[in-house]
Amino acid sequence: MSAKAAFSTIAMASPAAGSRDQDAAQKEPIGVDPLPDGAYLLSNVTITENSETTVTTREQIKIYTRGRFMFAFDNESTGDMDVGAGNAVWSNGIMIEEPRVNHDGPVSGYSFDIAINQTETGFEQILHGMKYDDGRVLDTMVEVWDLASSTTTPFDGLWKLESRETDDPSLAEFSETKMIGGGHFAVLQSAMFEGEKIRNFGFGTFELSEDGRVLETGMVGSWDNYKGWATRVKIELIDENRLTQSFVINHIVVTQTYIRM
Repeated sequence: MSAKAAFSTIAMASPAAGSRDQDAAQKEPIGVDPLPDGAYLLSNVTITENSETTVTTREQIKIYTRGRFMFAFDNESTGDMDVGAGNAVWSNGIMIEEPRVNHDGPVSGYSFDIAINQTETGFEQILHGMKYDDGRVLDTMVEVWDLASSTTTPFDGLWKLESRETDDPSLAEFSETKMIGGGHFAVLQSAMFEGEKIRNFGFGTFELSEDGRVLETGMVGSWDNYKGWATRVKIELIDENRLTQSFVINHIVVTQTYIRM
């Protein structure tokens, strides 16, 4: 599996991290505060390659909650989505990320050390010697992230679709990973449509009302006209590790059940 398929551009810091003592990784040194759970939006990326520095921006989200992470963005350099999710363990200024799924499907056996410096508005993430599939090697890449929200709900976490009920027969082999946290959500989907595999992703805001319903409003996604697209979702916990949601799309009621990852 290539580096890109394993995890994407934000997690190539230290593949040797998987060999560390997991008990030691869980211990917090005195004076080092863990990165707060929440939804973070990318402010800018500074890349130094062959001693030349460039600064770019892109619309990207990263959510940390309950020991899990998920990121998503539209990668203009590859012309494809870049999405990943998995376990996240904080240890002395390092976020140890273990991807479990990305835009190509489930992944395993990878662990990455992400050096994080907390700032007044969020954090910055510094990577050294990151390699691309085409052989390019960056000197450094510094990503600056701003905290969008640290709002919590009972539904926060990383979820995997268990079952889907709908009267729409056009989609088959439907799978979905969904992250909720920091007043935002991110979702990755794949399915078969008329014999062809399709993939989609999106992220946006997640607003819980007093009646228990949720308003999800798209910010960035691969669907047409996704930005600003709002959906009323009825969502409830079945138990601590399972939830169900239902919504109407194109006059069709869709009910989905998830299990916690």
